[in-house]
Amino acid sequence: MKILLHRTQQLLLLAALAMAAGLAQAAPPPGMPDIGLPFGNYFAVMKAKLNLTAEQDAQYTIASRATQVAMEAARKARTASAVAAKAELMKADPDFAKLLALRDDTVNASSAERKLANAEWIKFTQLLSTEQKALIKGQLLDRVSRAENMRETFRQRHGG
Repeated sequence: MKILLHRTQQLLLLAALAMAAGLAQAAPPPGMPDIGLPFGNYFAVMKAKLNLTAEQDAQYTIASRATQVAMEAARKARTASAVAAKAELMKADPDFAKLLALRDDTVNASSAERKLANAEWIKFTQLLSTEQKALIKGQLLDRVSRAENMRETFRQRHGG
């Protein structure tokens, strides 16, 4: 009985530590709002800092909607690809060439929407002032630096 009680206490302690570690990792970077939709809050903060004109705001909305369409198209393509891959793998003798081709098909399925979204963002950036471009440049350089630091940390931890 004592062993069971001791074991239960250990499991509860481990669960509490795991939950605390998960919450600590889920915290957004300093200066950023709580995380909601993917990149949603990041872009909302950047948009507020840019102090957009009416014309810039309209183009931002167009580009943002085009991005949402592209993301949804990519999501549908990934889902269809996963279903097709599972179906192929259920066969007694799966066609591995077909499985490898699924990867290219998935990328190509949403490329038109992705290109349209990119074109809309290019139009948006052409409307920005020098100061607004400098702000975006600084944010992008910060994100690149953080990504490089994460990759280096991963390499050190995992020997890659």
